[in-house]
Amino acid sequence: MEEEKATPYPLRTDDICDVVCEPTADYVKPIVYQGTTITNALKDYYTFSTNREKVEVLKWIVAQPEFTELQRFSTAENKIYILYANQYDEILKTGETPNNLQIAQKFVANGYDVFLLPNPMHSKSADFIVRIKSFLFYVEAKTLNGKNSLDHRLHKGAKQSEHIAVNIIGKHDVDYIARTIKSAFERNCELKNVIIFKGSRLIKTTAVDIQKNDYPKFFRRIWIQNK
Repeated sequence: MEEEKATPYPLRTDDICDVVCEPTADYVKPIVYQGTTITNALKDYYTFSTNREKVEVLKWIVAQPEFTELQRFSTAENKIYILYANQYDEILKTGETPNNLQIAQKFVANGYDVFLLPNPMHSKSADFIVRIKSFLFYVEAKTLNGKNSLDHRLHKGAKQSEHIAVNIIGKHDVDYIARTIKSAFERNCELKNVIIFKGSRLIKTTAVDIQKNDYPKFFRRIWIQNK
């Protein structure tokens, strides 16, 4: 009989809720396994098919002592954590990091902690892990401005994570946004959440929401609310 492959992510025996979540108290003590890196843990995440296995990967990652607080972008209540802080000023000037940091700050403003993740070469990955209370989400971040296609961004993002966050910049047709979100769920069966940031507001759509009889009307009603 073939031996079961050992992993550094011990499975829990209790029931795990439908979204990726774990008690906050479990993050206090890091779990360190020699020879395992955060990049390899992210690769493992995509090989697992159950929420129970995936949650153990996310738990292990956020517990790593290499994460340090990015103080100038954190608040007293919620934090942004990064890897290798001494290099971060240089990283901020390149690639997609400035856009992702802006999205991370919006998560913080809505009561989340954010763990910015590395972008490994030649390997599928999402941008960060966000935590609110006892819940963890592995999130791919996208930015939509006047030159972008939301459909393309959601389709691409769904290949990287079940949770996508989109920062809306400028004015866009709200009905187009609603139709495109609905289509993304219909085309990507593993998609669980689409989070839209309108300014600092967080508007979340789940796979259950799009089953409403008139989802675009439901979304428009939320969109025009002043908060």
